Amino acid sequence: MTTESQLNETKHLAGHHLAWNSLLNLGTSVFIVGLNIVFVPLMLHTFGTEFYGVLSVTWMVLANFGWLDFGFSRASARYVAQELARGRRDDAALWTLTAVVSQAFLGGLGALLIWYFAPFIVDHIHVQKEHRELVILTLKLFAFSIPIDFANRSITGVMQAGQRFDWVNALSLFSTLSTFAVYGIGIFRGADFRAVVYGLFILRVVNLLASYWGATKVLPALRSLSYLEGLTSSYWSRAAVLVRYGLWVASAAVVGPLLLFFDQWMISVLVGVSLLPYYTIPSNLLWRMGLFPTSLTTTLFPAFSAMEAKTEWARIDSYFIRAHRYLLTAIIPILFVLFVWGREILRIWIGSAFAEQATLPLRLLVFGFVIGLLAPLSGALLEAVGRPDMLVKVYLVQLPFNIIVVWSLTKYFGIAGAAVSYTVRTAIETIILWIVVYRIVPFSAMGLLKKALLRPSLTMLPLALGAYWMRGATVKSYFDITVTLALLAGYGMYAYFVVFDGQDRIFGLEFYRARKGKFLAKILGRPILGVENA
Repeated sequence: MTTESQLNETKHLAGHHLAWNSLLNLGTSVFIVGLNIVFVPLMLHTFGTEFYGVLSVTWMVLANFGWLDFGFSRASARYVAQELARGRRDDAALWTLTAVVSQAFLGGLGALLIWYFAPFIVDHIHVQKEHRELVILTLKLFAFSIPIDFANRSITGVMQAGQRFDWVNALSLFSTLSTFAVYGIGIFRGADFRAVVYGLFILRVVNLLASYWGATKVLPALRSLSYLEGLTSSYWSRAAVLVRYGLWVASAAVVGPLLLFFDQWMISVLVGVSLLPYYTIPSNLLWRMGLFPTSLTTTLFPAFSAMEAKTEWARIDSYFIRAHRYLLTAIIPILFVLFVWGREILRIWIGSAFAEQATLPLRLLVFGFVIGLLAPLSGALLEAVGRPDMLVKVYLVQLPFNIIVVWSLTKYFGIAGAAVSYTVRTAIETIILWIVVYRIVPFSAMGLLKKALLRPSLTMLPLALGAYWMRGATVKSYFDITVTLALLAGYGMYAYFVVFDGQDRIFGLEFYRARKGKFLAKILGRPILGVENA
């Protein structure tokens, strides 16, 4: 590897770069959620519930074929990141091509199945007779989005492995804005659903080409067809490695939802589906918080893979601990606000009658999310160091225990009991994952406990007391608003001076200066001293 390449790889794994990438991921996700909130009512009003339901069913059918990915996209991102860390770009290109060819083939099988069964599916979703052919066309056309989407995942993994999340998020924003532009064209053309269907398919092809362009910037070798010759000689051996790794990732994606949604199934069976919204809506509201750990793990997974390839365990230790500390520090005040003001939020958003029944489940679920949102960090690390099997094993060990706990608590305590069962499960799962990580990855468990968890957790006691005292807060009370702001301000001061150490504060200051310097450099058209290598 050349000196320039070594500098680039080191730069891509620097703390400032990873932090900026995580913020980009978070900002993009929040923006996309906001667009959905704005456009969904407009779509419903223009196309009606049936056509919007058709789109929803189409996405669900395609999602159910997601298992055909076999975890290849995650696997390819890991191995490409490792090869880039070792300076073996030719091998990284071969891993990418192996994953793309495999996923395109598997996706093609899924497309053929949907094409063949499209009339059968349409006949069983109660579509109006005059719309039947259009809905069949929608399913058939979208079927061939599967191989395109699968190939796009592995190609996007190249940009993730190269820590080019600026391109990843730019393409994500382009895709989202273009999708809503397609919806806008359909609306402008007088609710032309056919235009929306064709537009969305064309957009998928454009996204694939754009992702390929970004991947070639990370791996210029992907532009050359000569690598196809090397692929034929090593394809099966590389594909076997991807399958062995990817099957565990795919298995976790299958078993995980069984744990995640079992409480909702039990509410439907034991309590009644009419009460399910009082649980699912608060739960979905809290799941929006998943944007925080997802933004971190999307960045850290390829970074951990690259560090593991270079056996930089001390660096992994530092990033893993600090990720916990930053994540926990960020989510505690948000969950505090949701606990205190949950009733008012639900009342204003949906209505007083709904808020009366949904507030208790919301508050009980908050406790589960405080610790449950930390688990993805351990999962990403285990997958990055080549042990995705441990996630599946942890899930399988939990499964019978979870069935008993959820069934018992839901049967005797209703939706409140289901919320408690979620909190119990997430606490046990997160703690087990910490123990597993400690036994597999050579770093200190006490470091995680003291540096990452103990100091931010100390803030939970005064906030918990304040939350309990203010649980009847109302927007009509200036006193309640003032006390909430005062507690959050006190939390912010404590976090800065106690939770964060000197290195954190220096890191934050340097990060600010580096981003400010880069911004000024772009405006002035020349590098700022001390920033060009930040």
